[in-house]
Amino acid sequence: MKRISKLIVCVIIISFCLTNISYAGAFKKLGRGLANTFTGWIEVFTTIERKFEEEEYLIAVFYGFPEGLVRAVTRTAVGLYETVTFPIPIPDNYEVILEPEFVLERPYEKVRPE
Repeated sequence: MKRISKLIVCVIIISFCLTNISYAGAFKKLGRGLANTFTGWIEVFTTIERKFEEEEYLIAVFYGFPEGLVRAVTRTAVGLYETVTFPIPIPDNYEVILEPEFVLERPYEKVRPE
């Protein structure tokens, strides 16, 4: 049984190495899906942090926490979807479903004026 599983893993690795470069979008979608699946829970804390930058502390906690939970579940579900469907170019050309693409990605902007 171990020999068969090793053989399957080797065949998969070799097939990944021999694939056409046009599959780069599919593998980027796979990586994005895996990253969002396993780091979706961080969305709770980043949402609270973003609310805190805009509002007061109590407002950030009471409004940011539930919104963060919804965003975390959404990001994890989209990550699972992208992981399962990575070989299929849906949406067109493997475009991003959620913005920002990854949970810790932030736009380059000043958060608080000095």
